[in-house]
Amino acid sequence: MHSVKAMVLCVRISLSKLLSNPKTYVMLAIMAIFHYYSYAPLATIARYYGISVTPWVFPFYMSRAPMLTVFGGLCILLFSDAPFLDAYSQFIIARCGRRPFIVGQVLYILAASFLFTVCMVLLSLLYILPVMEWSTDWGTLLNTLAQSSLEVREQTGVTLSISVSEEFLQLVSPIRAMSVAFLCMWLVTAFLGLIISFFNVVVTKMSGVVAAGVLVSLSFFAVYWGANSIGRWLLFISPVSWSRMGDLDWTYSGMWPSPTYAVVVLTVGIVLLGTGSAIKFCRRDLN
Repeated sequence: MHSVKAMVLCVRISLSKLLSNPKTYVMLAIMAIFHYYSYAPLATIARYYGISVTPWVFPFYMSRAPMLTVFGGLCILLFSDAPFLDAYSQFIIARCGRRPFIVGQVLYILAASFLFTVCMVLLSLLYILPVMEWSTDWGTLLNTLAQSSLEVREQTGVTLSISVSEEFLQLVSPIRAMSVAFLCMWLVTAFLGLIISFFNVVVTKMSGVVAAGVLVSLSFFAVYWGANSIGRWLLFISPVSWSRMGDLDWTYSGMWPSPTYAVVVLTVGIVLLGTGSAIKFCRRDLN
């Protein structure tokens, strides 16, 4: 029971540090800017046609490949110094023990990743709020953009930073798309955080940033060039790409990763990385 309380205490301390860290507000500003360019044009188009926008826009946030690098860069910035060792951490370790501390750090990465994803979803709604209308289907605007985006751009003069696929709208319901998009972004964020933590503990400090950077670069390559030049099988080994709903196999054809494959592999990876980090951290010399 004492160990559980110590783990919870470590999570709470880490979250309080996150909220007081200037880096957090820099990240929020970057997120707000990119969300503005992604979603504000939707509100402009909706006003032009006098129609509303349904709230199911989050799954299209990373429909353009460059957004993978923005997303990955934010994740690396968030967890670059995991497992967050400083002078105060030494005091916590002395009071609580190594195991509760490192397990608390793993739980913190999961909690911070969840909050990061919640912020992403809320920002996606913020810029369409004045023209948003609740509906259980995709709505007129998203269907129109999926079928005739070029005509919409010519009529309104507005260029969108997101891409809406007609096939995706036909295959997936809004609730399912939002649920899978949230879950995949949360898990990918936590996976990158634990990759950084694992390499920083097992190899050397900042090696985790390099490892995470390689994965982010791989995702951009797999989506932008690799899928066409090498084959879509490359997406099977590119976990960051699984945060893009367009890169998941919703028909379960087996040609590229399905949502189930992504969730299972990410979950297993998180468990293995968290366990490996904890074992190595408990054995290593903190000095």
